[in-house]
Amino acid sequence: TVAPLSPTQGQIVTPLCRPYKHDEPYATPASNQQIADELFLSVDAVKTHLRTLFQKFQIEDLPQNQKRVKLVERVLGLGLVSRRDL
Repeated sequence: TVAPLSPTQGQIVTPLCRPYKHDEPYATPASNQQIADELFLSVDAVKTHLRTLFQKFQIEDLPQNQKRVKLVERVLGLGLVSRRDL
């Protein structure tokens, strides 16, 4: 079980997951830059929040290219972000 997301974590994962809204088979998570632009944050702030989320979901040890996809899978799978939110 994972603790609920903080409001800020929810704000970060929602745009991260947005490319998955329509169940596209080749969707990829939003980039740090895309998230930063949408939320008016620095890329460094986005990276810091994502690092915390990787630890929270115990996926920090995965290869870099798999962490974001796994985070999206977990967040959507647990219903922490719904497709309606995207």
